[in-house]
Amino acid sequence: MKTRPRHRAAGAAAGFFACLLTLAAAAEPDLQAQIDAARPGDTLHVPSGVFGPIVVNKGLTLIGDGIPEIRGGGKGKVVRITAPDVTLRGFRIAGSGLSLFDDDAAVHVTGDRAVIEDCVIEDSLHGIYLKKVDSCRVVGNRIRGKTQLTAPSGPVEAGLGRSAEDCDTGELVANRRGNGLHQWNCEHTYVAGNEISDTRDGIYFSFTNQCRVERNLVHDVRYGLHYMYSDENVFEDNVFTESAAGAAIMFSKQIIVRRNRFVSNRGLRGYGIILQSTDTTLLDHNEVRQNAVGLSFNQCNGNTITGNRITENYIGLRLGSNSDSNRFSENVLVKNLHPVELGGETSGNQWSIAGVGNLWGDAAGLDLDGDGINDLPHRELDLFGVLRRDFPPIALLSESPGVKMLRFAHARATLPGVAVLVDPAPLAPTFWQIRARRAAEAFRSPPAAP
Repeated sequence: MKTRPRHRAAGAAAGFFACLLTLAAAAEPDLQAQIDAARPGDTLHVPSGVFGPIVVNKGLTLIGDGIPEIRGGGKGKVVRITAPDVTLRGFRIAGSGLSLFDDDAAVHVTGDRAVIEDCVIEDSLHGIYLKKVDSCRVVGNRIRGKTQLTAPSGPVEAGLGRSAEDCDTGELVANRRGNGLHQWNCEHTYVAGNEISDTRDGIYFSFTNQCRVERNLVHDVRYGLHYMYSDENVFEDNVFTESAAGAAIMFSKQIIVRRNRFVSNRGLRGYGIILQSTDTTLLDHNEVRQNAVGLSFNQCNGNTITGNRITENYIGLRLGSNSDSNRFSENVLVKNLHPVELGGETSGNQWSIAGVGNLWGDAAGLDLDGDGINDLPHRELDLFGVLRRDFPPIALLSESPGVKMLRFAHARATLPGVAVLVDPAPLAPTFWQIRARRAAEAFRSPPAAP
């Protein structure tokens, strides 16, 4: 009879300690254990705290409350998403390994329909790496690359004989960084509202098709957009700035590049947009300003370039002789130190569409009928061509009296042996106002009686 209270006391004590263990587990949960215990389709709310690397191998939604941190400790991949239908939202993710060969990344995705949203990703090789996936969404993230290596702890002599890329100088060599968003062999990705900086390339496409990229800010990288072997993608309303090149688009076709800003990509090799072996692509209403070279074409055919503002660049437009059947209309090419650089014969390109050419800074202003299109063709010659790159001081001659005289003469009669493009319908500065007024008048006018 007297033993019953002792059993009750023992049971109460066991229950008390079990409660303490439950509270401790709740205070410092094992995130991987929760993921392993969850069922597909579950939503896990993760509290503030610091967690180790995780693998999400089933369709789950992980929501960070108070921006919990997932740290990789400088090894491998921090978050691996290997199953379809995973959502990762509201985390700080940092500390991947540095192995380009192993595709180390803060977030590495091999599952379709993944969503990575509102995360802060930093101090990693690649930010987000999408590999052979379909219909993923990358939205509203802040991605900052790995900018420093750990200072060496061994003797100074240990660094002798190593390449500069392998030395711990405090700055991570740009070419050894990973990319902000790296995509390989993907389809239908949606990338919007992200800020990417301090990576090798901001947004990287390789064999990735039918994607939409919009409203992203990419700065302080090598190439803001680095793009190869990828077709039928749309890029709208992005800003690419303060990098070696705003965009390098290569070996691709049927792309739409619309209303983007490629601004202040400077240096000896700084470009706004480089197009290499890119065909049947639309460049429409982009701003290309204050770059070393604004817009560059090499081996590009059948592209349409309309309504772009190419201004305040060292060279406005660079066009290789091996680019053909490209159409230019309603572009503004003014205030460039050198309007064009021509690599040879360019007569296969079309400098007006439906009788509407482009606005050139030094075009003769003669518009007798007041339609906003000058009555005389504009000839834009290039006396120096690629010599500017091999002998930069030659550019000092561009505004010399002799060159100005040649320009004046060439505007009135073609000079033999000089690289030139001819715009048959150059625009007057009033063209857009006249068009808008006529459109308004047509809208107000009642339809004609049948």
